[in-house]
Amino acid sequence: MTGVEQQVAKISKSEVRMKSGKAVGPDDIPVEVWKCLGEVAVGFLTSLFNKILDSEKMPEDWRRSVLVPIFKNKGDVQSCGNYRGIKLMSQTMKLWERVVEGKLRPEVNICE
Repeated sequence: MTGVEQQVAKISKSEVRMKSGKAVGPDDIPVEVWKCLGEVAVGFLTSLFNKILDSEKMPEDWRRSVLVPIFKNKGDVQSCGNYRGIKLMSQTMKLWERVVEGKLRPEVNICE
């Protein structure tokens, strides 16, 4: 299997593992878009991810996130301590992270 074929296989596997119905990040692209586009998405993402690897730069939009406060359903609604934050990030960036993790995990020895 060539490097490109391995990349395509990793993207496809990562796409399938991503949960549908999750909130989108600042780019407003849900993971369902990538799943519905199938091979077209895999080709596009492979090209995008290879450009990121070659340039050694991630898109600036991926560095942004949206912090949403969620009430814990206990205590006073007016108290900030009764909220927890949810960070909404780009689903495309999450796919990228999964591909990178898949490449690094076999190479890295994790000790406790």
